[in-house]
Amino acid sequence: MNVIFTLQNPDKMEDSSSFFTTPRTPEPGEPVPMELVHSSEEGFCDIFRIDRMGRFRVLKCLKPAFRGDPLYENLLRKEFELGYALSHPNICEYYAFTAVEGLGNCIEMEWIDGRTMEEIISGEKPDPALCDKWLDEICDALSYTHSKQILHRDLKPSNILVTHSGENVKIIDFGFSDSDSHSILKVPAGTVSYTAPEVLAGDKADIRSDIYSFGLILYGLTKRHRAVARKCCEKRPGRRYASMAEVKKALHSNPTLYAGVAFLLLVALMALLPYLGGGRKAAETAETAPADSVAVPVAPQEGASTPDDASAAPQGLAPPTQPKTASRSAAAKDGAKSEEAPIDASTIDELFREASDLFE
Repeated sequence: MNVIFTLQNPDKMEDSSSFFTTPRTPEPGEPVPMELVHSSEEGFCDIFRIDRMGRFRVLKCLKPAFRGDPLYENLLRKEFELGYALSHPNICEYYAFTAVEGLGNCIEMEWIDGRTMEEIISGEKPDPALCDKWLDEICDALSYTHSKQILHRDLKPSNILVTHSGENVKIIDFGFSDSDSHSILKVPAGTVSYTAPEVLAGDKADIRSDIYSFGLILYGLTKRHRAVARKCCEKRPGRRYASMAEVKKALHSNPTLYAGVAFLLLVALMALLPYLGGGRKAAETAETAPADSVAVPVAPQEGASTPDDASAAPQGLAPPTQPKTASRSAAAKDGAKSEEAPIDASTIDELFREASDLFE
């Protein structure tokens, strides 16, 4: 049975969709166009974008000065093997290790249309909810990478991309990454400003080294998680979080509760300072002062002169002592002057900083 559709009111129809220019089909044997998208002076690789069967791909190859060098060829191969072992929505996908005419051996990777975290941090302050989304995705990606016994070792804002479509995180550049199964590039590597202190000192990197780098990124991205960032960036690795799962849990903790506790501790400490310092010293001085004297018969020495004001006292008795209130007040005054308890400014400053960071 044939079904025929007719237009009820063709005058109300909009212009039909069409190409504004006629699409061009490459001729057989025509060279595939490539575009250089990144080439750093410090690195040993160039990044090209290429059109593969109608899809953009990335080609990462050695610079001409390093091509054919066994060390750098093995490093390029190592990056591919580590990247190819990872399959996560927040990690750049590695497709193949192939030879390209004019470029030599290349890693073919996913093309990501986005901007770097470095550009985001240096620009306008992003929405807090969006920051939390990015942080969760970075934590998930690093947790997955660490579960595969792979360390990134060069985590920094320029190696984290955020897609224009969907605002999703993509971690890139595993050129300095390492795993237990590889024997080359076991020396410290990475970007100095984002590298953990123990790695700079020549020690072996581990999961906590990536956590240190994440903490520095967290510092730059938002101020709402300063307490978490500080623990990530502890100088001693043992004082940092033990895993990215712990970091993510800390990011989702209740900052308002911790801020309230810190503020109450601050108020209590400031209220107790007078008693912990000069007040306590004065009290101790008053307690150790001698008790009021009582009149005790004293035999006068022969030939001793008697003061004028003592003549009114009965013969053979010592002059009356000072009143009780006067002696105690004097002791308290002397104790307060002798030692004033200094306010521990560093402690107060730390508590204020903790409270203000958590309230942000």
